[in-house]
Formats: sequence, structure tokens, C-alpha cells
Amino acid sequence: MRKNRKRNPDDPYQNKRRIRIDHIIVWLLAIALTAAAVWLLLDMLPKDDIDVDALLNETVSLEIETETETVETEYVNPVPRPDIDVQHLTVNEFSRPGEKTDAINYIVIHYLGNPKTTAQQNHDYFESLKDLQDVSMSANFVVGIDGEIIECVPPGEIAYASNSMNHESISIENCHLDDTGRFTEDTYESCVKLAAYLAAEYQIDRDHIIRHYDVTGKLCPLFYVEHEDKWEEMKDDIMNYIEECKQAAE
Repeated sequence: MRKNRKRNPDDPYQNKRRIRIDHIIVWLLAIALTAAAVWLLLDMLPKDDIDVDALLNETVSLEIETETETVETEYVNPVPRPDIDVQHLTVNEFSRPGEKTDAINYIVIHYLGNPKTTAQQNHDYFESLKDLQDVSMSANFVVGIDGEIIECVPPGEIAYASNSMNHESISIENCHLDDTGRFTEDTYESCVKLAAYLAAEYQIDRDHIIRHYDVTGKLCPLFYVEHEDKWEEMKDDIMNYIEECKQAAE
């Protein structure tokens, strides 16, 4: 019968065996930990190629959106809108056809050629043309002797005032006291402020503020055709008023 041998701490054979067992245990633990780490890493990755493609596409899309994003600011007209009495004409073929302009590239200044008539009287005459049906005539705006302003045809609609320029302009008719066609101070001031407001609103420069004369050669507005210096002065006053309003708005 074999006797049990007592463990001897000084026995080199026993010590060597114990060290081998410890190494095996350490290696097994290391393998287990490595396997667990690999499993967790694989679990975090997309399950198939579709998920990877979707992730890539989403990333590219986000990058594109970030690069192309722009901030748009709404244009604010620095020139205050003058007091305007809106009395639109009835849509009819003789004074307000109801057709849109192709664009708004010009402001055309006129005079009525009918001394001492008021803005209201001229508006009412334009309105009566739907019944008279004998002539085609109108304007977007009429400025009166006392500086009152009546809007007859909305800007952006054709008015029958400036011949070949009707499809791309806004027309301003002006009342006057006598045959010289010179505007009163009130008429002049209102015309300047209205033209400045419209020029700023539609971003029209000085060279595109013109007279009826510049379209057809008609002596209209008479005083500002016969006195070229006064016409240049009026355009200066319009542009200077725009600049004053811009500076006040800053």
C-alpha cells in the first residue's frame, strides 16, 4: 500500500508543479478577459454593411449641410414710406389693365399739363376712363399741389403713363399751378420723398430715375425739361435723402 507523501516546501519537484498550475490559471484568465473585450468591441460595431453605409452617408450629409448653411437677412428699406392715400382704380382696359410689369427698373417723373387740378380730380378722371372709353391714361401715383399723394395703380402693375417703359417702370404724375409746370414746394418735397422711397425699395440708382421726356422726347415734366439744372438738382435731392435715411438708420 502506497503511503501519502507529505508536502515538503523545500521539495523542488513540488514547487515546480505548483508554478505550472499558477501559470495555467493566469493564462486562462487572460484569454477569458481578451475574449470578453473582443466580444464587447464586436457588439458595438454595425451589424452589417448596410448599417456602415448608412452611418457614412449620414456623416457626409451632416458635413454638407454644415458647409452650405447660409444666414439670409431680410432687406429693410431705410427710407420711410410717405403718407400715401391708396385709391386703386377699378381694373379696366383704359386706365388699369391689371397686368404685372416685367420688372421695376425705372422711376419716371411726369407733370399733368393741366394747371390747378388736384390729385383727387386727376385720380377721378383716370377712374372715369373705364366708362368714357375714349383714351388710355393713368399713373401709379399722383402728387397734389399741397403735397398729398394718391396711389392709383399699385407698383408692379402697368399704368398707362410712360409709353414703351410702362412694362418696367413706376410713374409719378405731379400737379402744378401754372403753365410753367414748376412744382410747388409741397409737391416737390412729396415727389422727392416718394421717389426716394421707391428707389430704395426697388434698389433703383440715380441714372434710372428719368423724365417722360427721356422716353419719348415729350416736354414732360415741362419745367424740368426746360431747366436741366433743376432736374439734376431734383435727382441729387432724391439720392441725398436716401443717404440721410440710411445714416439715420445705422
